Amino acid sequence: MTGDLGTALHARGLRLTPQRRRVLDAVRTLGHAGADEVAEHLAAQPGSSPVDPSTVYRALAVLEEVGLVARTQLDRRVPSFHAVEHGGHLHLVCDGCGQVAEAPSSLAAPVAAEVLSRNDFEVDTGHLALRGRCARCRRQ
Repeated sequence: MTGDLGTALHARGLRLTPQRRRVLDAVRTLGHAGADEVAEHLAAQPGSSPVDPSTVYRALAVLEEVGLVARTQLDRRVPSFHAVEHGGHLHLVCDGCGQVAEAPSSLAAPVAAEVLSRNDFEVDTGHLALRGRCARCRRQ
């Protein structure tokens, strides 16, 4: 996957830096994570040099720009990032416990089609977050 990263960056006149590679690797490992979580993950790696949080924010912005990570608002306060190599999906966010599950984005296709028809607005169902309560929280 380093080749994909290098190709995507070079196509836009950007360089593949060790920090960008480490940030993308961390996002892939963590799944859905905020910039601070990525920075903490990188700092906790044995034998790694520290990465300034501003470097993480800049790297995430570049990785989002080249289409390797996507930003989704899973938390009400901070955005979350995830690698896009597995295609789009719905994020099912539990307001009770904070658990994030995934579902195929095709489930939202009928709603997206209706919104487009009625409102002339195209919904990005590939990175849509739906808030609610998971089965465990509903039973409590």
